[in-house]
Amino acid sequence: MNTQLRHAVIVEDNAPMRELIHMVLEACGVSNIVMAANGAEAIAALQSTGADIVFMDWQMEVMDGLECTRLIRSGIDGIDPKTIIILVTGMIGEKNEATAYAAGVDLFLEKPVSMKKLHTGVEKVLGLQKA
Repeated sequence: MNTQLRHAVIVEDNAPMRELIHMVLEACGVSNIVMAANGAEAIAALQSTGADIVFMDWQMEVMDGLECTRLIRSGIDGIDPKTIIILVTGMIGEKNEATAYAAGVDLFLEKPVSMKKLHTGVEKVLGLQKA
């Protein structure tokens, strides 16, 4: 896939899931990928390097994914509030999905998730997937 994505931040406290998302981003041609174990690390990474896309878990210690999403959307300390955010979470159901979208995520994906589903999610947020 040829995309405009060059920089990504993966915010996930589960190492195998971070690696899975990393593989998908590499397959999408993303060249600079920063990994963070929680929202606080993600905010620091975004302030340092920025990102075109963020893959975010919801439930994490220190700072959860929704709090981090809200901070990104606020444009805190120079972070681009329009950064694409894909939430990949075990928090399933319509109520949780609505809560996530209200916080500002661009796409809500329920775990468990496959490489194909992650790849399709990237295409969807980039508008490459047909409706």
